[in-house]
Amino acid sequence: MKATKEFKGVKAGDIYPTEFKPGDEIPPELEAAALELGAAEHKKEPAKKT
Repeated sequence: MKATKEFKGVKAGDIYPTEFKPGDEIPPELEAAALELGAAEHKKEPAKKT
């Protein structure tokens, strides 16, 4: 998941926040927070053919 707006978050194992800018990859542990802040959009998965 990539950031669509700037936001700060603390990655797992870090003690200081990282500033994520639009286009930066968001670590899995911060995806929910980024979505809640409106700093990322849900992943769009391709339709499966059956």
